[in-house]
Amino acid sequence: MTRHRSTLAAGLALAYSLALLGDNMLYVFLPSHPAAAGLVAADLGLVLSANRIVRLGANSVGGLLSDRSDRRGPYLLGMVLALASTAGYLACDSLWPLVFWRVVWGIAFSLISVGGIAIILDLSRADERGRRVGGYQSMIQLGSLLGFGLAGFLTDALGYRGSLAVYVPLAALGLGIALWVLGEPAPRPLAGRPTPGAGLATLASLRALDRRLLVPAYVNFASFFAGSGVVMATLGVYVQRLAAEPGTGLFMPVASLTGLLMAVRGVAAMAVTPIAGHALDRLGDRRLVAAAGALVSLAALVILAMGRSVAMVGAGAVLLSIGGGLIRPAVVVWTSDGAPPHLRGVVMGGLATAGDLGAALGPLVAYALLETAGLRAVYGLCALLTLTSLVPLALVRAPAAVAERA
Repeated sequence: MTRHRSTLAAGLALAYSLALLGDNMLYVFLPSHPAAAGLVAADLGLVLSANRIVRLGANSVGGLLSDRSDRRGPYLLGMVLALASTAGYLACDSLWPLVFWRVVWGIAFSLISVGGIAIILDLSRADERGRRVGGYQSMIQLGSLLGFGLAGFLTDALGYRGSLAVYVPLAALGLGIALWVLGEPAPRPLAGRPTPGAGLATLASLRALDRRLLVPAYVNFASFFAGSGVVMATLGVYVQRLAAEPGTGLFMPVASLTGLLMAVRGVAAMAVTPIAGHALDRLGDRRLVAAAGALVSLAALVILAMGRSVAMVGAGAVLLSIGGGLIRPAVVVWTSDGAPPHLRGVVMGGLATAGDLGAALGPLVAYALLETAGLRAVYGLCALLTLTSLVPLALVRAPAAVAERA
């Protein structure tokens, strides 16, 4: 083992968070200031979804690469591409170059996110997966909330390109941290790695997987569609429209307030995720925690659909983040329970793909319906989708953990 497990998890989470800064800023700033990047409002759906669209294929490829190697190489490649994409945002000033660098970031994120969670799961026993995954995801949320908070205030102070000029060296720092914590080949799983060739995810072995793994994939899709897709892409627009209504006074600029709301969402998710992890280990049945998260998310989306003030919108956004904080570790641990170690990377890549499909469709659907049906109708659609995710959770039991291979 290159580092103590806690140090390794903290280092990977910090590297991930620094790599994510440029992406966070685009969601905070561009919805209300698209011209700063040479865009018009109609371009936002494509720009905010391009990285997620490419991840629909990159997640599984990244998982396969991670299964076939020591996990170190793909993760570090992802960090290099994250640095390149952040620098690319700074250099370009029109739609298609920005879309290109969003695609590069999508590939980077697949390698970092799938590789990172695979490393954490490699070092976790079945009876502690909830705590390990919850702790790791909580540290990631801490980095994200700092990034969102920083993005709002920094862009109001330094502007779009001034902020990116700060984020490029921070992304380089993230790469350095990843090199340090993965200074040697990544740690082996607790029960050992499979023999050479056993890690190949053949079509036959994937078909043999428990079909109940489709349930966490669908729950993940619905959760990401609403939270990381629709709400993250439209929160700035929602705040801006509320600010334009007569009698509404904001206590700070729109970008700063949007960043603050996203940071508060991150605090809520960071606080609830470790609690969810402990509940997963104590209860055993992963679907109970996932169902609790779906119910909280449903209530949040109803509030957002009815929101008539910044306070209500903020409350709904934070509550939705709490729901997501319950769902994220539940679906990861549920999926890991049903996947053999030698297929862990590609199966986690499949789970990530389900989430990214929702996150990619969210902004496209939201901005397509924005002018015709309105934001409240879009949030109502999200509520309906979340409601449908409760049906398989009520009917399908989670599988028992697959035994680790010696």
